[in-house]
Amino acid sequence: MTTNDEHRGLTEPLESVTTFFGALMIIAALIGVAFLVFSSGGTYGGLPGAVCVTNPGTEYGGDWHTSAVTARPGHSISIIGSLEVCADHATLGEQTLNVVAALTAVVFWGGVLFLLWRMMVTARRNGPFTVRVATAMRRLGWFIIVGSTTAAVVHLIAIDTLLTVMTKITNPFPNLILVPLHLPIPILTGAALLTFARIITAGAAMDAEIQATI
Repeated sequence: MTTNDEHRGLTEPLESVTTFFGALMIIAALIGVAFLVFSSGGTYGGLPGAVCVTNPGTEYGGDWHTSAVTARPGHSISIIGSLEVCADHATLGEQTLNVVAALTAVVFWGGVLFLLWRMMVTARRNGPFTVRVATAMRRLGWFIIVGSTTAAVVHLIAIDTLLTVMTKITNPFPNLILVPLHLPIPILTGAALLTFARIITAGAAMDAEIQATI
């Protein structure tokens, strides 16, 4: 009979890596909350007053004083390869959009780490080749596929909105067309997990049939 220690050995080194990055994320979250609460000189109850956003997927050559983009009052533009717009005293709406743009990746990776941890706990308790592990793996695969798409869309919409609010532009920033560039690796990873979940489910069913005939 396989023990929990043997099951734990099967989940290494992923378990250690997940624990390490999970701890780092928790520490970073605590530091971020402490910074927002205790920082001085900001606006809106201590929130930093400056917000800067860079337009993704756009590179400018020698003509960096482009007339297609001009800063709105209270904002400044810096174009050194990429377009960056800053607000030294950002409004609450601009700060909110900036937080949303940053939090999308944090929420996504937090969800991935949590579901990984749940899958490994299930593997330790029930064995690695069980229907429960397959279910946890399937849940993780779908979360990676749907979550990465949602995170990319929300992030780019927040960036688009910030750039539109902070600048006067001749043509809108078509950042949503960059969404597919964020997806190949997450979709391949999610599809691989869904495939392995099917394999484990089939293996668990075959094992049950063998046990029934003994």
